[in-house]
Amino acid sequence: MRYYAFLKDTWWLWLTYLIINFFLIFFIGPVFWAVVPMMIVNFVYFAFVRYDEDGNFIGA
Repeated sequence: MRYYAFLKDTWWLWLTYLIINFFLIFFIGPVFWAVVPMMIVNFVYFAFVRYDEDGNFIGA
């Protein structure tokens, strides 16, 4: 549930990252494919740290 809540709050940010990354892949070079797994790890980490198991924002 925490991953769904995190995605619901930040979907626009992850979509922006993906679009920019795919432009970098196709116009600069394929080395930027390495960013995709890094984005997945960042997503899981921040969802785990900032949201509880019920999907509620923990806050600072």
